[in-house]
Amino acid sequence: MPQVAIHRHAAYYAPAAHSPLAQLGAQWLGRCAQSRRAMRQPDFRTISPETFHARTAAAARYGWHATMKAPFALKPGAQMDAIPRAFISLAQSKKALTLPPLTLRNMGDYLALVPNAPSSALQELAFDCVRTLHPLAEPLSDQQLVQRRLTRLTASQDAMLLQWSYPFVGEEFQWHMTLTGSLSGLTDGELQALREAALQWFGPVLNQAVELDAICWFVEPVAGGDLYEAQRFALAQA
Repeated sequence: MPQVAIHRHAAYYAPAAHSPLAQLGAQWLGRCAQSRRAMRQPDFRTISPETFHARTAAAARYGWHATMKAPFALKPGAQMDAIPRAFISLAQSKKALTLPPLTLRNMGDYLALVPNAPSSALQELAFDCVRTLHPLAEPLSDQQLVQRRLTRLTASQDAMLLQWSYPFVGEEFQWHMTLTGSLSGLTDGELQALREAALQWFGPVLNQAVELDAICWFVEPVAGGDLYEAQRFALAQA
């Protein structure tokens, strides 16, 4: 558990460190958020190392994960030990899930791995993470709201932003494991090369079910710093 002031906190799914999904993801991003160690990224014939690093750097800062509750600052007056207590309460009340197999998807401006079918149990678990931790979160400032609204939001997403400080909550939530930063500026050929690299690298774990057996507390130690896993909370067995 962190013993110093932390800039932001988050609830993530992160695969167990020894699993193929965890190892492939950490290598792809070039860092392991669990061990906090840099890792050598894979080499691809069709992508230069410099381009590959540049296109994955934004995702690497957050670590290999799927968001359950987006990063938030602790509200004034709240004690940090309230966060692990909230995680423990959540983990003890929710059962582990088996998610549908993963597939590669272009999420509009980035690539990600997503389940290939909907899961109401996953949607419910994610919303429970939000509801459990949101009371500990500092409300967004007017400036932060303006910044979030720079991305075009639907009316529903804007309502979620106002209520939960994040637009992709509840029915707007899409569980995903981010592979890249923005794809803006890539040619069709460069985008295709990146997609083919992802399909090649993650081939061993695509079309396989994912065991979501824990919720992880991630922390961002300082503004703009790399997030890392602070503690892992096992969900009750189904």
